Amino acid sequence: MYNNDNDKGKYGNFPDPFAHYSKKISKGYGLKYAKAVEKQWGNSDDERSLFRRRLKDFETNRDYANGTQDTSIYKQILNSLDPNNGDGTLLNLDWSPVPIVPKFVKIVVNNILSRKPYPNVRALDPLSQSEKDDERAKKMFQVKNRELIAQLQQQGVDTGIDVNNIPETPEEAEIFMDTNIKTAAEIAAQVGTNITLEWNDFDQRVYRRAVNDLVTCGMGVIKRNNDPNYGITEEYIDPAYFFHSYTEDPTFSDLIYAGHIKKISISELKRIARDELTEEDYAKIAQQVKNKYQNRADKLSYKYYDETLDRTTYGYDEFIVEIMDFEFISTDDMMFEEKGSKFGNVGFYYKGFEYTPPKESVYDRKPMNMNIQTVFGGSYIVGTDYMFDYGQKRNVPKNVHDLTRARLSYSVVATNLRRMMPKSLVGSVIGFADQFQLSHLKLQQAIAKAKPDGLIVDIEGLENVQLGRGGELQPLDIQDIYEQTGVFYYRSKNPEGGFQNPPVRSLDNSIRNINELISIYNHNLRLIRDTTGINEVMDGTSPKGEQLVGVRQQAIAAGNNAIYDITNSAIYLYSRVCEDVVKCLQILPKKSVLFQAYERAIGKTNMEVLSSFGDLPMYNFGVKIQTEMDETEKSYLEQNIQIALAQKEIDLEDAISIRQLKDIDQAERLLIVRRKKRMRMQQQIAQQNSQMQAQMNQATTQAATQGKMQEIQMQSQAKIAEIQADAQAKAQLLQLEYQLKGQIESQKTQMTAGMKEQDMAFRKDIEDQREKAKDDRVKKQAVEQSKLLSQRQGKRDELQDEGGNLLDMLTS
Repeated sequence: MYNNDNDKGKYGNFPDPFAHYSKKISKGYGLKYAKAVEKQWGNSDDERSLFRRRLKDFETNRDYANGTQDTSIYKQILNSLDPNNGDGTLLNLDWSPVPIVPKFVKIVVNNILSRKPYPNVRALDPLSQSEKDDERAKKMFQVKNRELIAQLQQQGVDTGIDVNNIPETPEEAEIFMDTNIKTAAEIAAQVGTNITLEWNDFDQRVYRRAVNDLVTCGMGVIKRNNDPNYGITEEYIDPAYFFHSYTEDPTFSDLIYAGHIKKISISELKRIARDELTEEDYAKIAQQVKNKYQNRADKLSYKYYDETLDRTTYGYDEFIVEIMDFEFISTDDMMFEEKGSKFGNVGFYYKGFEYTPPKESVYDRKPMNMNIQTVFGGSYIVGTDYMFDYGQKRNVPKNVHDLTRARLSYSVVATNLRRMMPKSLVGSVIGFADQFQLSHLKLQQAIAKAKPDGLIVDIEGLENVQLGRGGELQPLDIQDIYEQTGVFYYRSKNPEGGFQNPPVRSLDNSIRNINELISIYNHNLRLIRDTTGINEVMDGTSPKGEQLVGVRQQAIAAGNNAIYDITNSAIYLYSRVCEDVVKCLQILPKKSVLFQAYERAIGKTNMEVLSSFGDLPMYNFGVKIQTEMDETEKSYLEQNIQIALAQKEIDLEDAISIRQLKDIDQAERLLIVRRKKRMRMQQQIAQQNSQMQAQMNQATTQAATQGKMQEIQMQSQAKIAEIQADAQAKAQLLQLEYQLKGQIESQKTQMTAGMKEQDMAFRKDIEDQREKAKDDRVKKQAVEQSKLLSQRQGKRDELQDEGGNLLDMLTS
């Protein structure tokens, strides 16, 4: 695995790890350490070196992951004329790789990134736990006395509590307390971590590339840089150029040294090395790297003075050099001194890494040491004897409860590590991808060599064919007639007179082995699916509409289980980065520019958080990475919400609260709690309705009884009133009858008296009339008799009737 070298000391190529601090801080020690790492890993030109094998493996995986793998192996296999040297130019094929591996890589990467991770910072120290317990007790007290608080507020008492924000049940309070109860220090650390990641554009610029490396190369590397003046930065590191001490741990938590290789120009080297190297050193470096990395040796002697920049520009400024940024952990003794005073007291004082107690002292002095891990690092120019920026690393984040331990600035994780070689998802399907590509090329080759359908023509059967117009038809003429009209003329008898078969037969051609090639094509695709665990449902290539929802969910769950090692590695890498960020925030000097920038970013209005931000070093934090729900979980949760809404088991406000949660477990728990709460409310409402219905029925019965009693009473009263009215009417009628009878009797008396008088007057008038009539009649008779006598005697005229109307009066 490592390069062997006969020039080894007690500790191999590495310098003495127990050397004194003063020696470790020297550049000579650092240069020897860098050269030992270089010998152990080798360089990119040595095919046997671990560095070269890793680089080649990772580059091959990336070619397949991008669909740009070398096609020469396919050309050699399919070129039958010269399989060793043939370039396949005689084959009419499209050699472009089928991008089946890039598709699976994108599916896995996007599946991880679609569930956006976010850090949940929690304080683990006893002080924070005590604060949380007090807050939980306070919240549970509010839940139990929610109605009392509401009544006090209705009475005008200012409780300082928003009743609307108090959960209604202890179960609901437990769900929200898991995420919402945070101490002021936790809030400050949470906000500081989120701001740092946002300033670094971590999710898009760093994390996405690291996840892609986990899928493609099987390893992801991120480097943290901590400078109080320039900020906390997270840098993507290409795992192909990353090196480290021996480990079999996929989390790389036991590394002693680590670093990475980067290529820069000498002009850029001058900028970052500043005054540590002279121009003569740069010339020597250029001399050592000439003819490497496409550096042209003829530019070594070229230089000119640039009046615009007011400096001399050298031709080798464009030369490319390899820089090895490395760091290693060292265990050193931190010295303390126990010293007495003139008052008899004993003090304990820090003296640094180099301390020699004075030989003659007035007071008793006792030196004491404590083993502590420190980090040294620098930048080594590969292949030379030069290095720069070496020394003990400052501002190294440490656990505040274990200051003796240190950690390198690299966050590394691998999905599977075997003998220092990571195994990736892409690397496991390369063989199948090659067979898949070959079957695709074979299909092209079979299609290209396929012949169209044809005819078998017996020329002898077409000879001496005549149509009766003279002359004979030639075979080509007969074929033209057949092609144009579909009528085929031939002789059924041969010259000897015997019968012969039709001279034309159809020749059916087909693509050879097409079904077998398609079967091989599908077989290799199935092998890729089986190896990666990504099924048809997960990638959506051939979803079956008749599949049940449960079957599809099981298939998606199976695919997620197959890539869980990659998903878990990505989450672990994210967690390591966030832990480093929190520890870096804890060691920020309060007077630094960066500390003030964080204070301004958090906001001056929240003084409590600002004060807690300054108190971060007092706490011990842990980071738990949570992921948002993916589309499947969201759709499943939304389906449950819609069912609950349709059945009126929750209301719209409950649905909004459930959708706001990012964690599927918490959302489902809240849905269950709200459903139970709603069902209890519905049961209470039903009981209340039942009680109200019973009360209404009882009231209706009472009202009906009272109505009947009142009706009977009213009927009795009506009858009594009717009897009274009847009696009164009868009395009044009798009285009226009596009065009428009296009036009638008086009127009768008066009428009787009047009638008697009238009768007497009438009778008198009649008698008078009768007497007068009698007199008139007597007179008339006398006249008539006189007339008769006078007429008889003729002595005198007739007597005149004095009363001409007497007769009428008598007869009237």
